[in-house]
Amino acid sequence: MSTATPQADIRHGAWLWLALSLLLGLPSACMGWVPLDQPVASWPSWAQQLALHPDRGLHQPAWAWWTAAWLHGSAQHLYRNLGALALIAAMGWSARVSVQSALIWFLAWPATQIGMLGQPLHTYIGLSGVLHAGVGVIALHQLGNSDTRSHRIMGYLLAAGLILKILMENPWQHALIKPPGSDINVAPWAHLSGALSAAFICLFASVTNRLPSVKRLTRGRRTLI
Repeated sequence: MSTATPQADIRHGAWLWLALSLLLGLPSACMGWVPLDQPVASWPSWAQQLALHPDRGLHQPAWAWWTAAWLHGSAQHLYRNLGALALIAAMGWSARVSVQSALIWFLAWPATQIGMLGQPLHTYIGLSGVLHAGVGVIALHQLGNSDTRSHRIMGYLLAAGLILKILMENPWQHALIKPPGSDINVAPWAHLSGALSAAFICLFASVTNRLPSVKRLTRGRRTLI
């Protein structure tokens, strides 16, 4: 009889987190960037089909909920997001996130884009919303699964920093803002959507894990005869 240990879950979760980081980063790096300051009609045809159009609501290909994250509007936009992605990948590895946390980030990827639907924007592209979701997942993982005080403090700091950043961007008042040093406008609602997607999926997973039937199923899967 063999039993799946918490250490094995942590190891698998960390590797799954890195794999998801690569799934977000490699296509982004390969696709490069499109001229966000020009009409979408002037973009390459393949890029036009991958972008998300929030003002169209559900009247667009479902794959845009994933592929929009791979497109960027300038070289600076791409390199900054890839740098942030590398940092988040390292943070998740260092925090030894669980398999569940990695899966929550994966689910928050399309949920972030779905949360953009209905915004007064014709086109949205970029990784930033999904990156904010990743930070939220790490923060909640540190708060809910860490036994050490230092890890919990890190979770509080990450959560507080994320909330403060979103509040300062004021997504309720501005559809687009141009941060200092940025060469393109960004959509603050995407950052809010990413953070909320991570929070709601984490909450759903936490509630579900407390159901008696789920606990019995989990125990049954952990023990292999």
